[in-house]
Amino acid sequence: MAVEKRAPRYVWLDEGLKVLEQEGPGALSIENLSSRTGKTKGSFYHHFKNREVYIEALLEYYGEITSMQLDDGDALEHLKKLTDHVFQIPGGLELAVRAWALYDPVVREFQDRMDHMRLEHLKKVHRKNFDDETLAELKAIKDYSIYIGLQQLRGHYKGENFKELLKWMYVS
Repeated sequence: MAVEKRAPRYVWLDEGLKVLEQEGPGALSIENLSSRTGKTKGSFYHHFKNREVYIEALLEYYGEITSMQLDDGDALEHLKKLTDHVFQIPGGLELAVRAWALYDPVVREFQDRMDHMRLEHLKKVHRKNFDDETLAELKAIKDYSIYIGLQQLRGHYKGENFKELLKWMYVS
């Protein structure tokens, strides 16, 4: 059985997301990443000009893997898919990015873009149920606010309990 080998650039990015979630942004040093990946600093510089370029690539990669495309299906079904998708995003990673955005302007700008994109996504979903643009927007803001707030409470709930709570919040 063949093992799929990840492109080296993504090895750096995947490890960076783990470091960010487990140790925070201060641990995103080239030396730490090299040690954790078993790759050389030269390999890092082959893929990324410097740490700043790496951070930008890491944030964009995070945005790509946490985004979900809108389909043309039923709004309730789409919300269920979206809720399931949310559980694929490590809660600690989402919180780490938000915390980092509090003091780093580059990350703050990225987080603002992500929030805007996610809200627009939810508005499109809710437009399927509501002809009123304002109502669709308010429902999107409510759902996204619940999502962000529940991230803070995630540690107080165990697996399935948290999943059921979030699903209930999204469909009510």
